[in-house]
Amino acid sequence: MSQGRYRIVCLLCLGALLTIVRTSFGQSDLGSIVGFIKDPSGATVPKAVVIIKSEATAVERRTTSNESGYYVVTNVPPGLYSVSVEAPGFKSFEVTHNKLDPNATATVDVAMAVGAPTETVEVSAAATTLQSESAAIQGLVTREQIDMLELNGRNPIGLAGLVPGARGNNMANLSFNFSQGPSNFNGSRNPENLITFDGAPATRTRSNGTSLGAADVDSTQEVQILTADYAAEYGRSSGAQIRILTRSGSSQFHGAAYEYLRNTDLNANTWTRNANPFTASTAPPIHYNQFGYNLGGPFYIPGKFNADKNKVFWYWGQEWVRYHWTESGSSVGTAGLLTVPSVLMRQGNFSELLNPDNIFYNKQVIIKDPNTGNPFSGNIIPKDRLSPNGLGILNAWPVPNLVNPIGGNGNW
Repeated sequence: MSQGRYRIVCLLCLGALLTIVRTSFGQSDLGSIVGFIKDPSGATVPKAVVIIKSEATAVERRTTSNESGYYVVTNVPPGLYSVSVEAPGFKSFEVTHNKLDPNATATVDVAMAVGAPTETVEVSAAATTLQSESAAIQGLVTREQIDMLELNGRNPIGLAGLVPGARGNNMANLSFNFSQGPSNFNGSRNPENLITFDGAPATRTRSNGTSLGAADVDSTQEVQILTADYAAEYGRSSGAQIRILTRSGSSQFHGAAYEYLRNTDLNANTWTRNANPFTASTAPPIHYNQFGYNLGGPFYIPGKFNADKNKVFWYWGQEWVRYHWTESGSSVGTAGLLTVPSVLMRQGNFSELLNPDNIFYNKQVIIKDPNTGNPFSGNIIPKDRLSPNGLGILNAWPVPNLVNPIGGNGNW
């Protein structure tokens, strides 16, 4: 390889490496746990051993406080953590259920008590009402809220409508597929918002902000919504950030299987259908099934690999939707009446349109030859001029089953 080509290859490799590094240190769901260690008089305690332990996976991180009694643990996944502190001349201290939000900083200050290290002071953390480490205006929908809230279609993007400043569609509407979520946040336009799955952009920029598919709500751990003043690392948008975080495995095995169904046999009829003698006996046909499963736990080989089940974890979830219906949501469709092509029209015979009182147009309509512009004789298209595609479209409609149309033109 010549020296010039060698330099070009090196530059390309360096560019790719910088891209990877930049991506790695960009938008992240990892956060930090920080705090001061102090004695009963309020003086700081240096060189205290601090242990951060995940309550879900039992993974531990250790550090020591500096000369100012301050400690920092970075690159911590979101979740619930216990913070334990040990220092000579003081009782051991442990505070549990400390909530760390995605890409946030949780402050856990510790007040040590004088005593033997064999004694332990246990405290349960209180909910943080103010995030003082960031100026971002944000909201967080937790796993507990996801479990308690009803979502028509089980699409977690609808949870973004719960934060102040969000203006979106009715959450009662069925949504299980592509969705934009709330259309406005603090007045922003929908294309100005960004949807991410575990930090990866999931917005179809050429489809007015529609999401790339829909997340499985059972596999969603949290939904974080940043509406204003968030850090520059997010970028890509001037509106809101809808950040969907998926679940992960834990030190114990968990799994679930489920199905949500709707069926015609379970539904009551509507008022409009009851008022129509042809549809009063049946509810609108619908067959809706949403089903799936999820499994998660530690990956280990007894006595060989990850025997303590606190290093490697896995999670797998899948969901399907089967949705079959035969009527539209329009008032005519709901009533069970439609205007469909007649039997003669399916043969190319449009002579019925010569009658000024026909049910299709309520006026006379003449069919013309597109090649000459002259009317077809008797409004009938010759058989050798019939289009197979046109006949296929006509035959896709149901055959009329009402001799006397209802409402003027409802012949099916």
